Amino acid sequence: MMRAKVNSSLLVGLLLLTGCVAGGPPPPGTGVTRSQVDPLEVPADFSLDLTVWADVAVAAGQPDAVPHVRAGRFILFCDGSLHWSGSVKDPEDEMPPLRRILRRADMAALWTLIRQLGMDDLTNATPAVNVRLVEPPPGQVLYLAVLTGNGQRWAFQRQAASPDQPDPAMTSLVARLRELAWADQAGVVPVGPLRYDFGDDPYARYRQ
Repeated sequence: MMRAKVNSSLLVGLLLLTGCVAGGPPPPGTGVTRSQVDPLEVPADFSLDLTVWADVAVAAGQPDAVPHVRAGRFILFCDGSLHWSGSVKDPEDEMPPLRRILRRADMAALWTLIRQLGMDDLTNATPAVNVRLVEPPPGQVLYLAVLTGNGQRWAFQRQAASPDQPDPAMTSLVARLRELAWADQAGVVPVGPLRYDFGDDPYARYRQ
C-alpha cells in the first residue's frame, strides 16, 4: 500500500511538471497567470495595416529629421510577414514588397507596444475602413492603422497639421515599424520567396 501511494504521488508530480514544460495552463491555486507562463503571448490573428499619407509640402521641409511624416505603408500579417513601401500613390493596387519575417518575440513586443499606446482599446477605436476610400487632407499628415486581434477588427485614425505637432502614439508606432522593416538602412535586400531546389524530377522520363 505504501509503495502504491509513493508511485501515485510521483505520477502526479510528473504530470504537473509535464504540463508546465509543454506550455499548458498553470495548475489551479498556484497564483501563476497565463501571461507569466508565456511571456511571448500574442493573438494568433494579430495583424496590422498602417498607412501614412504625407503631403509633399509638409514633408519637404525636413525629410531626414521627421521620419514619422514620410509617406509609407506597413502591412504585417499574422505569420510575421512584414511588408513596407515608402510610397502610397496606389495603395489599393499594389502590395508593398516583403521586407522580412518577424520572430515571435518581435510580434509580441509590437503587440505590447500597441497595448501600451492604448490602441487595443476598442472603445476608443473606429470601425475599420477601406484604404481606397480615404482622402488625406491637403497640407497635413494622416495616419490610418487597421488592426486585427482576438477575432476583432478595428482602426485608429490620427491627423497632424504639421511635422511640429505629430501624434505621439502614431509617431512611436511608425518609428518601431520603420525599425523592424529596416526602412532607414541602406542596401538592405528585401526578403524574397523561399523556394527549394530538389534537383531534377526523377519521374520525368515516365511522363513522356
